[in-house]
Amino acid sequence: MRDFEGKTAVITGSASGMGLAFAECMGREGMNIVMADIEEKALKVAAAQVEALGATVLPVVTDVGDEAAMDHLGEATRAAFGSPHVICLNAGVAPASVPMEELTTADWKWTFDVNLWGVVHGIRVFLPELKAQNEGSLVITASVAGLTSFPWLAPYNATKHAVVSIAETLHTELANVGSAVNVHCLCPGMVMTNIGDAARNRPKELRNEDEEAAEFAPSPSAGSDTDLSQFAENFEKIAKKPDEVAELVLAGIVEERFWIETDTYYRDTIQTRHRAIESFESPPTAQSVMDPYLHKLGGA
Repeated sequence: MRDFEGKTAVITGSASGMGLAFAECMGREGMNIVMADIEEKALKVAAAQVEALGATVLPVVTDVGDEAAMDHLGEATRAAFGSPHVICLNAGVAPASVPMEELTTADWKWTFDVNLWGVVHGIRVFLPELKAQNEGSLVITASVAGLTSFPWLAPYNATKHAVVSIAETLHTELANVGSAVNVHCLCPGMVMTNIGDAARNRPKELRNEDEEAAEFAPSPSAGSDTDLSQFAENFEKIAKKPDEVAELVLAGIVEERFWIETDTYYRDTIQTRHRAIESFESPPTAQSVMDPYLHKLGGA
C-alpha cells in the first residue's frame, strides 16, 4: 500500500506512546485518523495534537477488551469515513514484573483482555471490510516477548506469543485466498512509552487488593526494579523513540513486509531459541528481558 491520501487509519492505544506516533505519522501522510484509547482526557489532548498537523481526527474512547466497545469503534469509523484501510491494533499493558507464583487471576485477565482480546476484537470488527475491498493493512503490535520467553513477564509473554501466532495464521489465510490485504507483525524491543505506567487505566474490578489502597506509580515494563536501575543510565541511548517506530511501521506498510522490528538486539536471542527448538533442547535461560541490551553495551 503506497497511496495514503484521503484514506483512513484506525489506531488503538493512541493517546500516547507508539499509538500517538502512528497517528501523527499517518496524519502527515494525509490520512483520516480514528484514535481509540481508554484514557479519555489523554485522548482528547492527543487528538488535538494530531489535528494541529492538519489531519481530520475522530477520537473514540474505547476499552479494546470489551466486545461492544470495539463494535462501536467500527460503527463510528464507518459513519465518519467509510471503510478504513489501515488498522493498527496497538493497545497494550503489562502487569508488575514478578515471579509467576505471585501473579493473581486479575493480573492475567487484565493483560489478556487488552493484549489478546483487543487484537481478536479488532480483527473481527475490521477484517471483513478490508477483505471485501481487497485493500488495506492490519498492523498487529506484538513484541520481542512474542518471539522469546524471558522471566518475570508470564502474562505479557503469553499474550504476545498468542498475537504473533494470530498474525501468522491470518497472513496464511489471506494468502491462501489470494487477498491483497496485508498483515504486519510489529515486534518492538525497548521503546520509550508509558506501558510501565499502564496500571493507571486498570479497571477497578481487576485491581489487586494492595492496588486498591495505593496510588499507581510507574513500574518497569520489563524486568525487575533491579534490572531497570542497572539499565536506566543506558536506556535512552538504546530505546527507540515512538516516532522512529512509526516511521518503521509506515515503511513496512509501503513495502508490504510481514515482520517489522525496531532494532536487531534480540536477533541472536531469537535465533538461539529457534535452534533449541529444532534440536529439541531445553530453552535458553536469561536473567531479564534486558539481557541482550546489557550484553551489547557491556561488550561495547
